[in-house]
Amino acid sequence: MADIQLSRFLAKILRHEAINRNLDVTEDGFVNVEDILELHEASNKTEEDVRRIVKNDTKGRFSIRTKHGNLQIKATQGHSFKIPKLELKLVVHHTEVRCAIHGTHSRNWNSIKSEGISKMRREYIHFAQGETGVKSGFPPYCDMAIEIDVEKAMRDGIKFYISENDVVLTKGRDGYIPNAYFKKAYKLGTRENLPL
Repeated sequence: MADIQLSRFLAKILRHEAINRNLDVTEDGFVNVEDILELHEASNKTEEDVRRIVKNDTKGRFSIRTKHGNLQIKATQGHSFKIPKLELKLVVHHTEVRCAIHGTHSRNWNSIKSEGISKMRREYIHFAQGETGVKSGFPPYCDMAIEIDVEKAMRDGIKFYISENDVVLTKGRDGYIPNAYFKKAYKLGTRENLPL
């Protein structure tokens, strides 16, 4: 398993599968690296491999620590299961968010336009604070972006948070950010604005 595959495997386990795989997850989201390395997909991998993945991850998706002599790792955001004490900073004023851009695929636009942006199976809806030079929060497969009016959404009681790796997160309203909070939508390649 090359580093890219190991990184993807760690993200999948830590964000989505740890509980279903009966791994012990601390209330702040950490899992013992030793337990992950015992999974058959991680055979022949070492703690040093995991340390290298975390060190070289430019998106800041992982955090490691040693607790009670055990090396532990967590995903900094993107979970589909609840982490009671995930380190999130509550946004108290809209100016704390440079911008909130949600990347998606244009084939989803009609559904998003009518229903809003969904958190889907995750705990939060994710937004990047820009699209160039941004390390995390903007999926690589997307071909369009939707910018959110954070000020208006916060005025209406929607809470926003910033993760350890600078991703803007919200549960929205019932798991959605309605289109009333869309500031603009556009194609990434051409910058063509899409009708809201």
